[in-house]
Order: sequence, then C-alpha cells, then structure tokens
Amino acid sequence: MTNGRRHGHKSRIMRPSPSATAERFPALLFDLDGTLIDSAPDLAAALNRVLASAGREMLPFIQVRGMIGNGARKLVERGYRASGGPPEDLDAETERFLSIYGRALACHTRVYDGVAETLAMLAARGHRLGIVTNKPFAPTLGVLQALDLSRHFAPEHVVGGDSVATRKPDPEPLMALLDRMGHEAEAAIMIGDSANDIEAARAAGVRSIAVSYGYCRGAPADLGADRLVDRFGEVPAALADLLAR
Repeated sequence: MTNGRRHGHKSRIMRPSPSATAERFPALLFDLDGTLIDSAPDLAAALNRVLASAGREMLPFIQVRGMIGNGARKLVERGYRASGGPPEDLDAETERFLSIYGRALACHTRVYDGVAETLAMLAARGHRLGIVTNKPFAPTLGVLQALDLSRHFAPEHVVGGDSVATRKPDPEPLMALLDRMGHEAEAAIMIGDSANDIEAARAAGVRSIAVSYGYCRGAPADLGADRLVDRFGEVPAALADLLAR
C-alpha cells in the first residue's frame, strides 16, 4: 500500500569523489605568471627601468605584457629589440633586470581570484602541488613568499627557468619535477595559460588544463589543452571531468 505520493526519478550524473581525482591525478603542476599570479605590472616596471638606464624609450604596459612567458632573458631581449635593437651585452642587461626586479617582486603583483582558496582545497583533497615556470628560481621563491603562496609549494617542488638545462616548451622541466615528486606522466596534470605550458605537457605525455585569463598570445581555445577554464576556481571541476571521461 502506498501513501499516495508519486516519487519522481531524476537521472543523476555521477561525479567522482574529490579523493578519487587525487588518486588518479596526484601531481598537479602549475605555471606561475599568468596562471597563479598577475605579475605583468612589476615585470614591466623593471624592464622599463633597465631600458631607461640605457637611454632607450620606455614601452607601454600592454606591449610588455605581450612579451612575458619565455623567461627573464627573453623578456629583456624583446624589450631591447622593441626599443631600438639588441643590447651590446644581453647577459649583463638580464642580470641588471633581475637585480631590479628582485627588489620589487610584489609591489603591484597580485594573486588571481580564487587561487589561494583553490590551492588549499586541492591540497586538502590529497593532491601534491608543484610549479614549473620559466621565471628564474630565486625570484620565483621570492614572489611566492611575498604573496603567501609558498605554504602550498615546497621549494623542492618548484622548477624555475634556470633549474634545468631547458625551459618550457621543452618537456624537461616537467619531467624533472615529476621525477622529484616520484610520479609518472600519466599521474599528472599541467595547468597553465600559454602555448609553452600546453606544448610542454603534450611533449611530456601529461594532460593539461588551460586558463583563459593569462598571457596567452592568441586564442586560449586554440592551445589544444584537454580542458579550458575561465576562472581558477573551476580547476577542481575540470579535474573531475577529466577523470569521469
């Protein structure tokens, strides 16, 4: 005998548990500039100070922003070429840039919305977090400390642009970090904003998630990442989707 109520049967989409995503993808590798932090204002300020000291015309912020992504040396080289031609000694000018930038790492740099909370959530769910960036190692640690992100990343799980012989898009930095973490490529996800990140992940056999808000040259949808998110807080859902599929 029934109570007269009609029970509707709604189909449910079964989502994997948070712990399941950490079991399948324990290693999460993040780019830094353009993914976790917006560092363009401080990078542009340092570059323009170098150019001004050499008697060069300073560059508009939007122009410098489009030069970020291949490490300090390439940024300085691009800045000089855009302001009249290459410097006589690129290595010396790069060192000068790093010295200036190292004294003002986080004056105007900010953490993107949702990053701190999402990193804490991912760590609590059992993921191990690492950074693979083309920024040199020392300023990377400095900016992480200044922005209170260092608690999420052990120094040994940070690979900078000068930590190994090559930089992204070469896969070596990703592979070096995975070796340190003790994980294989299939256990990792690379999260970044540029072709360097996605190409390095593909070459290393690592799946990838691209963010659409960073320093990508061109359309983020054209990067060919396994998933594309518009906000950093969408990363956990993207991980669950990768696992479910």
